[in-house]
Amino acid sequence: MIFHTADPKLRHLLDIVCEHLHLYSREPELTVEVKWASSPDQLPGWKKEKGCLHIVCRDAGEALMLIGRGLTQNDKAAETLEPRFSELAAMLDVSRNAVYTLPALKTFLCQLAMMGYTACYLYMEDTYELPGYPYFGYRRGRYSVAEQKELDQFAQSVGIELIPCIQTLAHLRTAIRWGYMQPMRDTIDNLMVGHPETEALVEAMIAHFSKTFHSRRIHLGMDEAVSLGTGRYLRSNGYRDHRDILMEHLHTVCRLCDKYGMQPMIWDDMLFRDRTPLMNYYGSSAPVSAEEAARYPDNLTFVYWDYYHDSKEEYEEQIRRRGNLKMAFAGGVWKWGGWVPNLTKSFQDSIAAAEACHQQGVQNILVTLWGDDGDETPLATVLPGLALYGLLRFGSAVPRQTDPFCRLFSDLSLAAYELMEKMDLIPGMPQENLEALIPHKLLLYGDMASELFQPVLTSAPDGLAAYYEDLSAQYAAHAQHTRSEGMQRILRLYQCLAQVLSARCTAAAALQTAGAMQSGRGGKKRALTAAAALLSEMETRVEQLHQQTVEVWSQERKGQGMEILDLRLGGIAARCKALRKRIELYNTGRIESLSELEEPFLPYQGILSQDGHTPGREAYGEIVTANTLCHQFSI
Repeated sequence: MIFHTADPKLRHLLDIVCEHLHLYSREPELTVEVKWASSPDQLPGWKKEKGCLHIVCRDAGEALMLIGRGLTQNDKAAETLEPRFSELAAMLDVSRNAVYTLPALKTFLCQLAMMGYTACYLYMEDTYELPGYPYFGYRRGRYSVAEQKELDQFAQSVGIELIPCIQTLAHLRTAIRWGYMQPMRDTIDNLMVGHPETEALVEAMIAHFSKTFHSRRIHLGMDEAVSLGTGRYLRSNGYRDHRDILMEHLHTVCRLCDKYGMQPMIWDDMLFRDRTPLMNYYGSSAPVSAEEAARYPDNLTFVYWDYYHDSKEEYEEQIRRRGNLKMAFAGGVWKWGGWVPNLTKSFQDSIAAAEACHQQGVQNILVTLWGDDGDETPLATVLPGLALYGLLRFGSAVPRQTDPFCRLFSDLSLAAYELMEKMDLIPGMPQENLEALIPHKLLLYGDMASELFQPVLTSAPDGLAAYYEDLSAQYAAHAQHTRSEGMQRILRLYQCLAQVLSARCTAAAALQTAGAMQSGRGGKKRALTAAAALLSEMETRVEQLHQQTVEVWSQERKGQGMEILDLRLGGIAARCKALRKRIELYNTGRIESLSELEEPFLPYQGILSQDGHTPGREAYGEIVTANTLCHQFSI
């Protein structure tokens, strides 16, 4: 769309946004008149009349937020906005293989500003260039120093504070693999606390971001260090309570932050796991007293993360446990289960969490966008969840109110985004997926011969195949009706994925039926031949999915990391080939049995199974085979 304004500062800001963001407004043109408020107490507001949007704001971020509101709040003519949360930030994971390109991140930052966000955290375990450590993030798509500075400057230009979110203790498995890191290594995931080279590394990290980012805040991570002190540390120092080790390291890194003028934050789970008998982060305990809080560095903010609970009361209980700690809250939009977002859980949990934070006076909110297990979900699909948090910053909201933001940024309705989640809302499964089940990923990667999942997920594979064929047609229809090329690519990706899942259901059922037949009869060979034909069709569909995956990945992300999805999808196609060859060998008498088809199926009982048998949020390594995918030492 075209903006008109007489204000040179606003004109420059809108030029930046229009260069990086396509807006699909019902109004092709809009005149914007701005009054820049000089008082920090002035509340932002907007009023629309006669095709002109009048805004009163203090800075670029507020200006874009008001324009976003003016273009989407179609039932209003004016608003004065008093935020319930002083800060709303998105935290983008760029460490699980997907490292987003600078153009993709600039688009994302513009969207955040228009939805009312004030900050963005980049979660970088080792995906940033760190001078003096050439192997840090090597071959991982790391952001160069120049790229880090460019992103920071761009974020400032649209009113977003860009904040480094790194790791200074655990979650450093990909960094620790290199030889130079071995003196700093406690376990496969954790740094060696107290080692001079560890302190030098952490100091290099903090010093680096004090120069590349303008923000004086830094998130130091330090979460889930559950094996702390159990590896090389134990052998070098003997047993020591992990709480004492953690406290030593915490004071070290906070002292380094003081040295470089940085304000540290950490995830607070390690502190609260210690307050329950079974290391349950979300257990019950008395609020942290003033005396207990005084043991921690006074420059530290604790971040309570929770994207799991479904009621306001549960979040309030956990917030009260923080007592006298200086705290922030991190919720999330579920994009880390598989290939599609989970919006039903994101919506319910976000509303509950936001209302609890408002009632308890929490002012600093992060919305995490994790990319666990390969980051298969395209970033653009989580727009409704982000928009909901943007609305919740200024008052109560419900999911349907995100529809105008969906249309503004993608030319798609909220219904089109909700259709993506239908991959998991299969017949027989809850239609509000509050358990975050991922049947689509289990079916996609689970082996069709040594079957672990399909009989648990459905007793009617032909019906499930038809369900996915119908979904495929719906994705194709939505792709034809959006002007957004990016969303067209994503919807075609889901069209291909649904077609693969449909073929998988019928091919797997045919294999199991044929395998259960008595050997030595012509009927079994004919059934196996029919199954082989279905495997051939599935192989073709997987190759089409793979090609579309490369298209979508390449528009959002750097090339490093895509090889993981290449291997996963290529493995499915190769498995189709191998099974067809095995069938040929059996049917021609060159092997005596197909043992993989003859073993009886047992109900699934994995460690993440729900209710004892329904598969939960398993990762690729637990889905693809019951055999050993790879061997790796634990320390």
